[in-house]
Amino acid sequence: MNYEPGAQPSPNQAYAASAQPLAPLKHSGLGIASFVMSIIAVIGYFAAFFMIIAAIGQAVQNPAYIEQSLMEDPAAILGILALFGAAIINLIALILGIIGLVIKNRKKVFAIIGTILSALSLLMIVFFYIIGTLQQV
Repeated sequence: MNYEPGAQPSPNQAYAASAQPLAPLKHSGLGIASFVMSIIAVIGYFAAFFMIIAAIGQAVQNPAYIEQSLMEDPAAILGILALFGAAIINLIALILGIIGLVIKNRKKVFAIIGTILSALSLLMIVFFYIIGTLQQV
């Protein structure tokens, strides 16, 4: 090997440097899954809130039995179950997004968006839960 200034590289050195072209990075599969699952969770949250609001709207006709009617109304029960299901999907999306951020040699755009979206929606659910428990006191 000749390291003198102005020296030409040997043919083997030139071939070794050009033999490995830079391939474009692929998107992280876990990041894409995180992004899709966080969107599904947000849609699930909206559906759950609409079902619960519809059940509350029907229970307002008899304010003395709102709590009892919410426990027996199928729309309210389905809304609460949908809320828990969306929260579980959202938690899985957050975990997948964090793992997608850690993987090397992959694009991280979808992992970043999925992590941020799922973290924000989980924080909003926790915030609404705290507000709801403070209203009962």
